[in-house]
Amino acid sequence: MRILAAVDRLLDRFYLWCGYAAAALLLALALLIIASIVSRLLGAYVPGLTEYAGYAMGGASFLALAHTLRAGGHIRVGILLNAVHGKVRRGVQLWCLGMGTVLAVYLAWFLVRMTHVSWLLGDRSEGDDALLLWIPQTLLSFGAVVLAICFVHSLIVFLAGRDDPTVSAGGIAEGEV
Repeated sequence: MRILAAVDRLLDRFYLWCGYAAAALLLALALLIIASIVSRLLGAYVPGLTEYAGYAMGGASFLALAHTLRAGGHIRVGILLNAVHGKVRRGVQLWCLGMGTVLAVYLAWFLVRMTHVSWLLGDRSEGDDALLLWIPQTLLSFGAVVLAICFVHSLIVFLAGRDDPTVSAGGIAEGEV
């Protein structure tokens, strides 16, 4: 159990750092939007700003998923869980974590495969900058892989009988990470 607790803390720190990276991408998104507005006001055209803002938004969204899951911030079946108790509640929690794990692993597999195919084919964006698409897709793939790891982690923690933030009401407590 000490090993599980150590891995649990390590992974929660990793998810937190992915959340920090998502926050940095949100800041980059805001700066790109401001640059786009200012450049238009000045009559200058800076190619690719809109595309890069979109890539930053996608990367931020996917990198934040695991931390948000562990913090209990995703839409969940809380109303249903509050209506049931005992073994039924545990069964519903197990089903939800199991289905979430299957879906997250499939999403990660699909996005990694898509990124690999884009890399093999040398796919480029349709914007003026013609960026290789595997570059921004890597952020999405990485975020999806981290989410899949997070779901597997949460499922193992739940099966071990420990209180898992993804299925409890409170989420990660202050100072726990």
